[in-house]
Amino acid sequence: MLEKDIAKFSYSCMSNAKWRKLFSVVNESNLELANCVWKLVGEPEPKNGFVPDYAQLGEDYVGDCGALNGPFEFKRIEWLKLPTRIGYKAYEKAPTQFKTQDLSHITEQLGSMGRFEIEANSEGITVYGYKP
Repeated sequence: MLEKDIAKFSYSCMSNAKWRKLFSVVNESNLELANCVWKLVGEPEPKNGFVPDYAQLGEDYVGDCGALNGPFEFKRIEWLKLPTRIGYKAYEKAPTQFKTQDLSHITEQLGSMGRFEIEANSEGITVYGYKP
């Protein structure tokens, strides 16, 4: 990743400690859907992945979680979306089925822990590392 890509977003950056708090809340909430969508600085498109557990978190990085082919630094996270609904197929030619979950408790917990840039809607919760 280019440092100039991060520099253009540096006006509202979430710290490593806050990312670790976020993942702590998400992991302790026992989400049924471990899927998420990652948008990384310098990457043109968001990527599907999964929420990292404690073993995949370093002091300043996330281990392999499907967003890239390996670990990346927290400062590369532009935003992370936790969806309320995930489509899946039980087998290849099966119709798409959906699982849903309530994320309001995560929003409430994060609100009590400090200031996070969050957008919540019917599609899920988006947590911003960088927000214009």
